[in-house]
Amino acid sequence: MSGIADTNTIDLVAQDADGTYLLVMVESRPWGSDAAQATQLQNKINTYAGYALDGLLAEHYPETVGQPVAIRLHCVDTPTGEFADIAAQAADQLATYAIAFRVNPENSPESAHETPR
Repeated sequence: MSGIADTNTIDLVAQDADGTYLLVMVESRPWGSDAAQATQLQNKINTYAGYALDGLLAEHYPETVGQPVAIRLHCVDTPTGEFADIAAQAADQLATYAIAFRVNPENSPESAHETPR
């Protein structure tokens, strides 16, 4: 997978058991391990939002039209500090477009959870 450092690539498109289409981004580095990481995360989220909102998801996957969409951040650990702030801001902004933003840290007992706002 490309990861958030490759800000212009959609890492994975999948469908959840409940029918939600997932745009999954992967971050395999610990938070704060790269000075550019926060900017990369913001840019990656913007790429994913644009992919869904500008119609490219529907163009590439016509079966997604009219279906729920979520962006999932799969990461090593729970985002903290500025990374948590970026995730919370993304969740707030995307919710206005009926797109959920979920964080799925490997260290979490839950498989995925909604980002708190």
